[in-house]
Amino acid sequence: MRRGAAVCMAITSLLVPTLMLAYYDQVVVLVEVWWLPVSISLVGGSATALLLDASFGNGRRVGPLSLLLGVANAAAVVLWLVAWKGGAAPSTYGSPPIWPANTVVLPAVVMATVYRPRVTVTYTAFVLILLATAQQYVKQGQLGTIGYANSLLTATLVGVFLTVEYSMMRALRETDARRDRILAASANAASRAARTAERERLDAVVRDGVVAMLRLVSENPADAETRREAATALADLDGRSAPYRPPLHVSARESVLRLREAVNAIGDDTMIDLRVDDPEIEYPHVLVESLVDAAAEAVANAVTHAGPGSSRALVGVFDAHLIRLRIVDDGVGFDPDRVPPDRAGIELGILRRMREQPSGGAWIDSSASDGTMVSLEWRRP
Repeated sequence: MRRGAAVCMAITSLLVPTLMLAYYDQVVVLVEVWWLPVSISLVGGSATALLLDASFGNGRRVGPLSLLLGVANAAAVVLWLVAWKGGAAPSTYGSPPIWPANTVVLPAVVMATVYRPRVTVTYTAFVLILLATAQQYVKQGQLGTIGYANSLLTATLVGVFLTVEYSMMRALRETDARRDRILAASANAASRAARTAERERLDAVVRDGVVAMLRLVSENPADAETRREAATALADLDGRSAPYRPPLHVSARESVLRLREAVNAIGDDTMIDLRVDDPEIEYPHVLVESLVDAAAEAVANAVTHAGPGSSRALVGVFDAHLIRLRIVDDGVGFDPDRVPPDRAGIELGILRRMREQPSGGAWIDSSASDGTMVSLEWRRP
């Protein structure tokens, strides 16, 4: 919605001054010759920047660029008052020589997709009053009330349109919020299903292999320590010992080991270079689990999407106050801002997973034909 509004309003803002070149002779009768090229440059340059960002950029600057286009339109009207020669337009003129009258409210349509109503309404009221003042001099050569009456009618029509637009944007935002909740629920359900399947597989392996081997060791001659350890393991499996509780903290050594195992399970051709300042430094267990899962998701994405012949690397550092990981590849790359929000692997598996951790974060840097870098970071509070 935001991109569409920006593209339409930018194209219109470029077409109108182009068409007004046909009325050049009517314009220069009323204002100095410099006004037309200056006004077209101001509005045209701002509209071009908005069009390029909405069409080819990440769209994050649509709001500021719509404000810039609004300022350019207002400046064009103010400069008309400066360049005005003091005469009124003949009644035979078919179009008002102040061409921004046709574009001055267009930025408000884009602003309504980004900013709160008070921003859009304030801009619209200001430029319509400014335009009415300038048009009053065009029509009568002096200040009057006709221009303001026309602007009041324009404001009424624009107000209806903006009201409908804000209602639509509210409905779209509510739809986005529901979609995010559905995606999160779907990801949680898929995660539970995967854990259940893995648990069943491990149960079969433990039941058919590990338990049999432990019973063989515990019931046959062996050194006392081995038999004792086998008996303890059997008690754990039978549920006769204290229930297992995951540790609250994990050492840097164990964290790196888990990370290596997770990455190698996906593809053992991934280069791994991890620096550990102190192997005994401890980190929150929940953090390490999220970090390992996010890194594994990033490596899996690189294996799947980077393209044939691409190489991958996992580099990082573990120290007392910081964990920083980079998963990089030299593959085909992509535009992160154009990835659909329903791509749960990136949004939920990497970005949200890390950002939900206190002091954690994740970022993705990529561009077409320039590879990808996924950054995972945590700072000790």
